[in-house]
Amino acid sequence: MTLEEVLARHINSYPEIQIQDMVKLIYQNEFGRGHFIKDKKASLLKLEQEFSSLKKNLDKGSNESNNAHVGELFEDIGNNLVRLNLLPLLTKKCGTGTNPGAGNNMPVELSTVNSFFVNTANSISGKKKRFEEKLGIFRKCCKDGLLPFTITEADNYLEDYRAKGYPPVSHSEIYRQAYRPAYRIVDARYRRFFDVFCRIDSLLRTRDRVNVAIDGNCCAGKSTLAGLIGNVYGCNCNIFCMDDFFLPRELKTKERLDEPGGNVDYERFREEVIGGINRGREFQYRKYDCRSGTFNEIVKVTPGKLNIIEGSYSMHPALVENYDLKIFLGIDEEEQRRRVLERNGPGMYEMFVQLWIPLENRYFSGLGIREQSDLVYNGAG
Repeated sequence: MTLEEVLARHINSYPEIQIQDMVKLIYQNEFGRGHFIKDKKASLLKLEQEFSSLKKNLDKGSNESNNAHVGELFEDIGNNLVRLNLLPLLTKKCGTGTNPGAGNNMPVELSTVNSFFVNTANSISGKKKRFEEKLGIFRKCCKDGLLPFTITEADNYLEDYRAKGYPPVSHSEIYRQAYRPAYRIVDARYRRFFDVFCRIDSLLRTRDRVNVAIDGNCCAGKSTLAGLIGNVYGCNCNIFCMDDFFLPRELKTKERLDEPGGNVDYERFREEVIGGINRGREFQYRKYDCRSGTFNEIVKVTPGKLNIIEGSYSMHPALVENYDLKIFLGIDEEEQRRRVLERNGPGMYEMFVQLWIPLENRYFSGLGIREQSDLVYNGAG
């Protein structure tokens, strides 16, 4: 979504919006929150207090809550960022069919929302030059009559704002009174995979241990999603990669490779990883390097409440019964080939296209991997 489209959408959604609020929107588009967050616990406490106040006003049916603009849970602000509005979490207008779990009406934990926010804030470093260019786009929109502000009003505000050194901007009082904004700026990927986090939080509420499989096409973003989840749940989350469990050369018989999914050492994964998780104490496993054909690293694992198993073949029939949540990521062939070439280079490209991808596709179709998944995402994110 272009900045012009973002500005137009916000004008339509918030007719009382002022120049000050538009500049705040543009600032968030470029800089996100604008500051690193060093104290995650303090950030969570502030979120809990704000949420508690919203809930209290909603329960009382106060004028403030009645006048609040509920809107959508996620609101696009461009540059791969969204506003996550807090009120829809309370009013259950979240756009998710996820069962939030017994005894809890929230589809997602506030600690998870806070992690979205903190991780996003600490990953953005905007540029003053780009910000000035975006302010220029806003000015042009005013000049061309695309926004309900005169060019004189825009120039007066921007001149004063420039003189102050482009500080962070608060919402105008008019905007606050009209819409009661309460939100956090988060990476748009949290919107795309919001149901994943809802499902995980629901499972974590009732289980001592949760195992999640992320299977799917090569280059569809499985490792990226696993990392996104790991960054949210931190030390409570362990990530295991199926690429470390490809079948050793000495076991690659014709019979084994004729078997859908047979080119992964699912026996060893089941013994070393699944067995270790189930025992609930420290364990270790070996990484296999398919290029050198050797076991070159031993990984020691401290048990975590959440375990992510990512990679093609993670939902092999020998393993699938061990998972509480199964996710499939798909990608179209053209984009997949582009990503393979970009990631692996021309030297490995043909190997993937002629061998590895057909083996994966045979596994997916032969064993109905997509069909038995709990969540399916199509198209690279």
